[in-house]
Amino acid sequence: MAEEEKPKVNRHNLTTTQQTQKHLEKLFQKIDKPIVLPEAPKEKSVKAPKDFVRNVPGSSAGAGSGDFHVYRAHRRREYARIKEMDEEERKEYEKQEYADKIAQLKAEDEARTAKKRARRQKRKQNKDQDDGKKKQKVDK
Repeated sequence: MAEEEKPKVNRHNLTTTQQTQKHLEKLFQKIDKPIVLPEAPKEKSVKAPKDFVRNVPGSSAGAGSGDFHVYRAHRRREYARIKEMDEEERKEYEKQEYADKIAQLKAEDEARTAKKRARRQKRKQNKDQDDGKKKQKVDK
């Protein structure tokens, strides 16, 4: 009874907290072994549109049975490319907007700080002048 008894844990039906705890305990058992952290996911990129299109529909009337699938795949790739361009533009806009906001906040903060600094210096200067006048009166 000297040791505390741990409640039985069903090792097949663990909660998220218990899974994390178990994982950390395993890591702490091998404290000298370096751990491998996964890299951040790479950004998706869509292939650039082809310069040379091989599946050009002919001048004869009527479309073949496979032309719709070719068209659909081409359309899907083009929409994906346009969506990625829009997403990239949106991210760039948000990044620029954030940078502008940070710059504006820094400018406002700097203006407030400069105003307070000037007030402090003025107060200090007035205090030094008052102290100088008092010393002159005491000396006389």
